[in-house]
Amino acid sequence: MWQLLKNTKLYCPEYNENFDVLMVGKSIAAIGKDLKLPDYAEGEVVDLQGKTLVPGFIDAHVHICGGGGEAGPASRTPELQLTQLTKAGTTTVVGCLGTDSVSRSMAALLVKANALQGEGVSTFIYSGAYQVPTRTLLDNLEEDLILISKIVGAGEIAISDHRSAQPQISELEHLAAAARVGGMLGGKAGIVHLHLGEGKRGLEPIWQILEQTEIPITQFVPTHINRTHTLIDQGIKFLLAGGHIDLTAGCDDFPEDLQVPAVLKMLNQRQLLNDRVTVTSDGNGSMPQYNEAGVLIGMGVGSVEVLWRDVRRAVVEGVPLEAALRTITANVANVLRLHNKGMIRVGYDADLVALDGDLEVDSVWAMGKCMLRNKQPLVWGTYEKKN
Repeated sequence: MWQLLKNTKLYCPEYNENFDVLMVGKSIAAIGKDLKLPDYAEGEVVDLQGKTLVPGFIDAHVHICGGGGEAGPASRTPELQLTQLTKAGTTTVVGCLGTDSVSRSMAALLVKANALQGEGVSTFIYSGAYQVPTRTLLDNLEEDLILISKIVGAGEIAISDHRSAQPQISELEHLAAAARVGGMLGGKAGIVHLHLGEGKRGLEPIWQILEQTEIPITQFVPTHINRTHTLIDQGIKFLLAGGHIDLTAGCDDFPEDLQVPAVLKMLNQRQLLNDRVTVTSDGNGSMPQYNEAGVLIGMGVGSVEVLWRDVRRAVVEGVPLEAALRTITANVANVLRLHNKGMIRVGYDADLVALDGDLEVDSVWAMGKCMLRNKQPLVWGTYEKKN
């Protein structure tokens, strides 16, 4: 199938003048001006005049097979459905487990990732959950990374949280070493995706590992770094030292200066919004609220739609579109070593999002297939109820 997208403003994520994009099958075949379909080609020409074409979004922290459970079995969150992703502009998703790795297993996570891939989006997963030693599919983390193609790292591993396994430094060292060697042998990023709670230790356990071992700072990707002001300060220190930080969108109950739009603005103003900053949604994960005694007092569920909602708001409030886009496209692909993802380039996967004049998601192509047009799904998940 040939598809030609005409007359679009292009952010690759760097800005280009109005260009046409030719897709053949699952890949981008050409980018240029005044492109035409060959006479022998059967295909479609789509006029995107007035729209902005950007790379498909990569959401690197989603509970695709559900999460939660902190308030008992009835509080488990549901599995993710295909159109939740496509309507949000997400064409690549990385699934993870959280607190519950008993009723939410690694096997279930992998099967759900395969299901979403079969329905049309690209999927990857982390091996493990909050606990250390953590759950794996095979006998150990190295085997998972080397032998299972969809596994790109370990996560989400919980530290500084009352729900974590309170891992010893030596346990975290062994986990990070296994992730590094497994990643090297498997040709993967092998990162350790760290859940950070509100505990007083913050990133201190990771600093100890960096001081005591040869493991590089880039092996760790701490998420929920905008959870508290203390974590933001620690995250900036981590970023300045050469590390990655991941912000969580959709935290509407946080103080405004801790929400993603404000943090992106602050980082941009301080010239810290570089290629090691990413944003994820924590979609379909539980959003428990605890009092000072650690007692659960409320429960919500995360949504993948907040990823672009919050990044878009940062753009509306002054962050350059190119810089903001990178946090959910090129930066993520670079951190996780997702080849042919995160950019609009010849030979890359045809994962594209057309934004309307208000920068809202209008149309989505995943691996060259149009999943959403004029904000209406064209492809539905197997058991989704069509409107």
